[in-house]
Amino acid sequence: MKNICLGLLIISSILLNAQLPEFEIYGSKLINNNGTLQITDVINLSNHDGYDNQPSFTPDGKMIYFSSVRDGIQSDIYAIDLSDKSTHQITNTLESEYSPVFTNNGNSFIVVRVEKDSAQRMWEFTKDASSQKVILPKIDSVGYYCKIDEKQFAFFMVTEPSTMVIADAKKQTTITIDKNIGRCIKRIPGENAISYIVKKSEKEWVIKKYDLDKNIINIISIIPPVSEDFIWTSDSKILMARNNQFWIYDYKSESPEWKMISEIKELSGKKIYRLALAADGVTLAFVADE
Repeated sequence: MKNICLGLLIISSILLNAQLPEFEIYGSKLINNNGTLQITDVINLSNHDGYDNQPSFTPDGKMIYFSSVRDGIQSDIYAIDLSDKSTHQITNTLESEYSPVFTNNGNSFIVVRVEKDSAQRMWEFTKDASSQKVILPKIDSVGYYCKIDEKQFAFFMVTEPSTMVIADAKKQTTITIDKNIGRCIKRIPGENAISYIVKKSEKEWVIKKYDLDKNIINIISIIPPVSEDFIWTSDSKILMARNNQFWIYDYKSESPEWKMISEIKELSGKKIYRLALAADGVTLAFVADE
């Protein structure tokens, strides 16, 4: 089996040469019920024994692209058509592709590819994967990433300790912003800023904000070291999962605090990981233990 970097796959070293973790991708709705957000209509979308991870919606919200290992060797990109829940293979390469994220125009998507020499670089594919190109050819060790604009990306660089860097695709340069970060990096709605988690210790993690205009870092919230995946809702709230529960944080409240909004009883004893929200602000996808 291809030796895949720890930072990219969140797999322990024991599993690297044995068995990939088994995840499923679920669909659901994030609804506002009389002023209270709730998670409803949970359904297993991938229905596949094995590794299904990193869901991302197409801009029109009609499909979910995700990474999946279906030959026991490597990861390719697949898509779930939400109209009929069918699954289709998108990439079929000799390398592994992870973390698909669509460009704004919806004509292409970006991935992290683990290349033959184990380099981890960012590549761009057309929507049907008929064409591909490397977009950061001089920058290696890319783990997880967030697109800032047409030329800038923030990403988890696979270093020891892990670092968050901002890469300039035109100049092919990087600057280091922070260290000991988690895998989740997200744009903050309505602001020229990004958010990410820093693991200060085994007992204390924090969500931070990096202001791209002022080059200033502030702490948004202290969080328990339970989950490192979050998303922003359309009304600027932070949504996270803790085990099989969903929690919300009202970032703009005068007295913000974390509140549990839903417990997915059918996932009792399991953990929820990656989250993705469609442009409609309602259609939600997440990853959970199989």
